Amino acid sequence: AVLESESTGVTPLITSLSAKIDMPDRVIAGNDIVSGAGAYAVTFSPAYKGLTGVGISAQGMATGDYYELTAKSATGFTIHFKNSGGTSISRTFDYVARGYGKAV
Repeated sequence: AVLESESTGVTPLITSLSAKIDMPDRVIAGNDIVSGAGAYAVTFSPAYKGLTGVGISAQGMATGDYYELTAKSATGFTIHFKNSGGTSISRTFDYVARGYGKAV
């Protein structure tokens, strides 16, 4: 804010000042990704300034199959599919990530 007065006897005064910045929401998605039998890393490009969530939809899961989602951050995540015995397996999956801004 720049304050000026055309009179020498008057001093401008601010009693309240605010600013609001809104970063646009972004959605990044991937579909029909084959994980391979081991951990699979997904990288967001560009990375988010802030990540608000990741949703996973796995395909071809058998009874007892599960996945572990680790290292979730504004730059990406790692997913690892396993069977009921804890052995690494390959599965196909989709994901949707939502966040805001772009990291620089």
